[in-house]
Amino acid sequence: MVKRIRLFIAALVMSLLAAAGFAQGQKSVVLNFWYWDQNGEEVYKQAITEFEKVNPNIQINMMIIPWSDYWTKLQTSLPTGTGPDVFWLNHPNAVTYMPTGLLLDLEPAAGQIHFENFEKNFYAPFTSNGKRYGVPLFYDSIVLFYNKALFDKAGVKYPTDSWTWNDYFDAAKKLTVKKDGKTTQYGTIAESDPQSGISNFIFQNGGSIFSSDKMKCVIDSPENRETVQNQLDLIYKYGYAPPIQEVRESGASTMFQSGLIAMMPYISANLKQYAEVLGKDLGVAPLPKQKQKASVYHNLAYAASAKTAHPTETKAFLAFLASKRHAEILSKVWSPCFKDSAELYFKEYSWLDTKYITEAITYGHALPISGKNAGQVYTLLGNELDKVYANPQVGTGLANVQSVINAQIAK
Repeated sequence: MVKRIRLFIAALVMSLLAAAGFAQGQKSVVLNFWYWDQNGEEVYKQAITEFEKVNPNIQINMMIIPWSDYWTKLQTSLPTGTGPDVFWLNHPNAVTYMPTGLLLDLEPAAGQIHFENFEKNFYAPFTSNGKRYGVPLFYDSIVLFYNKALFDKAGVKYPTDSWTWNDYFDAAKKLTVKKDGKTTQYGTIAESDPQSGISNFIFQNGGSIFSSDKMKCVIDSPENRETVQNQLDLIYKYGYAPPIQEVRESGASTMFQSGLIAMMPYISANLKQYAEVLGKDLGVAPLPKQKQKASVYHNLAYAASAKTAHPTETKAFLAFLASKRHAEILSKVWSPCFKDSAELYFKEYSWLDTKYITEAITYGHALPISGKNAGQVYTLLGNELDKVYANPQVGTGLANVQSVINAQIAK
């Protein structure tokens, strides 16, 4: 009898040890997370560490894919299920991807994600046929960054919220420095980019790029030709801004951070980068106005692959990315879309006029995108506008852009 009891206990112990060993040997589920901005590396390391601590069975493999490769890699990997489980998605590519069935429908997980913690205008661009496919991430607007040290040296007053195009031109003139016939410092930049550049000035002058239903490009209008010529004059007539070829070769941010450009309209998401380089010399102001105030705004979202092998774990990760705690971590670099979290971002940069980033949303225009083939159209629009900016006169440039873009929309 005793022998049987001992044998039973031994078998039970072996069984428990085996079960424990099996549990310890279980592999964690690995989720691939893709994004493109190096500025977010440290905050994502922190966020992932906190998530994995409370979800020990889920491991997040973070990958920073450069913008130049991002969309190509996404296009080839999503259909095969070999790409990311969770990834960054912008407005233009959301329009392209939502009808394909490649994005995970997040409506069944709405109770976990709590979309009510975000303003509708932040998740609306990632909604199709009543289904939401993206968790709002952070937003940005276009503001005027400037180098206070260069303004002080030139004796130019800092930009204010009452600046007009005339004030902007006058300051650009005074901030442009030439030596031995060569420009050593440009007052500003004239950027053809649809987000950080020309679109803002088009909206300020009462123009538009697409029709109200977004199915036609209408960029070739009298007010838009006036706006673009105004920008071209900054480059070719007055020399207050560098040629677009020089901007593409050197990079607008690099030129600004090195002091080659004194002020420039640019995307607010670069605030952390500029603050680290320029420190107390960095200034933030609203864009100058023409007929009206205007600034392009845009927000990204977290999307998920419909082909993920781990939908339950993917939704758990998305729920964390939709939380207030995630917004608190994210605010060290960007302005989160999570309601009432903007002040966290402002606190991080309290020595700057970051209020202008949010104020710009109140009079802002959503990133101009087409209602069809939006990803391809947006890229093509930037390329075609570069061609316009390569010449001192608008001429038929915008008519050519309009023709090319409408042909792409019609495909």
